Amino acid sequence: TMVAAITGSDLHVMVGEDALRPGRAYGLLLRSALLVGPDGDSEPLPHLAINSEHFSLLGVFARPFWIGSGSPPGWLELSQILFMDIRAGERVVYERSLLVGQRADVASVTDQVWTDAPEVRGTLSDPLGRLSIYRESGAPITTRRPDPDGRFALRLPTGRYRAEVWAPGGREATRSFDVTPRGADLGRIELDPPARVRLPEGTPMRLVFLGIEGTPDPVFGADGRLFRVGDREFFSAFRSSDRSLAGVPGDPQEVVLPPGRYRVIASRGPEFHVTESVIDARAGKTVELEIEAPTRAVALEGWLGADLHVHSAHSDDTGLALRERLTAFQAQGADVIVSTEHDQITDYAPVLQQMGLGDALESIVGVEITTTVRNNTTPHTAGHHNAFPMRWKPDHYRGGAPAAEGTRLRTILATTRSENPGAMVQLNHPRPESGSDEGPQDGSLFTHQSVAGHAFDPTQPIAAETNASLAEADPKTGLRDLDFDAVELLNGPKLSYYRAVRADWFSLLRQGEIRTATANSDSHRLGALVALPRTYVEVPTAPGAPFDETAFIAALRAGRAFGSTGPLLQVRLGEAGIGERFVGARGVLELAVTAAPWVPVSSVRVYVNGALREDRHVDGPGRFEFPLQFEQDGFVTVEVEGEPEGRYSEVAPGFTPFAFSNPIFVDADGDGNWSPPGLGQPLPTTITAP
Repeated sequence: TMVAAITGSDLHVMVGEDALRPGRAYGLLLRSALLVGPDGDSEPLPHLAINSEHFSLLGVFARPFWIGSGSPPGWLELSQILFMDIRAGERVVYERSLLVGQRADVASVTDQVWTDAPEVRGTLSDPLGRLSIYRESGAPITTRRPDPDGRFALRLPTGRYRAEVWAPGGREATRSFDVTPRGADLGRIELDPPARVRLPEGTPMRLVFLGIEGTPDPVFGADGRLFRVGDREFFSAFRSSDRSLAGVPGDPQEVVLPPGRYRVIASRGPEFHVTESVIDARAGKTVELEIEAPTRAVALEGWLGADLHVHSAHSDDTGLALRERLTAFQAQGADVIVSTEHDQITDYAPVLQQMGLGDALESIVGVEITTTVRNNTTPHTAGHHNAFPMRWKPDHYRGGAPAAEGTRLRTILATTRSENPGAMVQLNHPRPESGSDEGPQDGSLFTHQSVAGHAFDPTQPIAAETNASLAEADPKTGLRDLDFDAVELLNGPKLSYYRAVRADWFSLLRQGEIRTATANSDSHRLGALVALPRTYVEVPTAPGAPFDETAFIAALRAGRAFGSTGPLLQVRLGEAGIGERFVGARGVLELAVTAAPWVPVSSVRVYVNGALREDRHVDGPGRFEFPLQFEQDGFVTVEVEGEPEGRYSEVAPGFTPFAFSNPIFVDADGDGNWSPPGLGQPLPTTITAP
């Protein structure tokens, strides 16, 4: 495997996403590497490149090969590593260049390497196309985006090549050619005429395109680079089978499709109806998409739907332009978006104003504190944590994001709160998904507890040796690694994540460590839905009143919230709602479930102190009652679930209709105090509805 990953390359090119402006590409070129002896004599060192799914590197061998050419290195050369070393008094001297390309293609960098090479020129019939050049051996060598008129030019060494042209709508063309010292003229490369669909204007919606009658589902946002790691195509932040409209100027006016027949579903998140249309896309023709705008199906007065964990190109692990991110969010019909870029404080409000969405969406400035450095203080890092609201400092490094590397979580908490009074800190994705055989994950705190090196055990007290590191108080601040405010119980579409963390959350609640449970998308790309799941927060306000960020944060901190991928909940125990306190040893839990007609609901479950008390099959949304009796103080939570089928699976592929509540706390003895029930009963395993 290692040999297959190694090449003799000396150049890496990183290309920005097409939608980011201005276009950019960066090249890291290893010009030379010399082994210099104590006497000043030098000799060149062989170089190598290794490409993997998560990293790329350029490097050199410590000494010249005794046997073999090393281009590319094979078993013979790799076996010599065992005998290579840099001796006392020797130096390795590198000469590297960082090359900046002025457009989003590889040729803007390689043209700076092959400055004296012959020129290759031509014209694409569609300027949306992209030209990829391969050596005669099949190895990729460069790519070029044409000018707005379709013309292109690039430099290549002499030799035999193959050009592959790709354009939106699945259109392709291939041409072989020779580059002589005089260059090459590829002439005009014709592409089939596209099938165009004109999109509706002025209404926010998400449009899902599904091929029918033998037509494949389309893929939008593919850029034609066709970059692969092994046999896996590398994802693009823009690849998806849907298109989002914010209902404002600047929305895409049309899409290009392969000719065929398509169903188009218009949605606007779980609170709205969905509508449908069928279109015939024909080559060289433009068809108008006539589809009804989704109308509201259900609503909860006094509740705001929020996504507390989203990403755009301001993060270091996605190229998704911020405007695209906000357009997708508006199309999903949620109310509040929190900017949680990796270690970069960003304010979305100015871009929302520029787009004309300043009155339609509320934004809160936040950050995802993402530690990766391991050292003696944090042998397994401090995990990932969202903090909000934060003060954006545009003249500071990374907008004033907290310095967190090599620091225990308790110190990060202290620093974040001292510089941002009132900020909440949410523990993100505490574990891998349920059933995963992955070991401790740096981004999953409960798999290593930062300093312990082993997983949190929810069956043991926090003070137990296996969990005690979370409760170690800082001598100066008194804060513990455990003193975050919220825990992300549902991250993205997979309920396995929720079930992996639920026992941890119940364990904390049983021991009096109350943390608000949240549900968020953690979306990094258009192919992963934003604002689903979402956290609904109860913030009663007068009609037309402005958004009150302070009240929103206070309600979230108090646990007046539920998470959902579709169903909406109203839960009361007597006069107490979610996050509030019920007094008495007996009560009737009233659960009202509402959902849009396309969101299935088939089971409701009630937990008391984290133990399953009721598991009832239901025939859709409705009102349900559960008489409950309490022998001691405790807490009540509910879950609602449906089958991921039919229209739901088309609108939200990979998701399951699901909702969970934060607790209602029970003061059973009526003494005015709430006492945690303790670990007592066993915690639930995965529950499967009948």
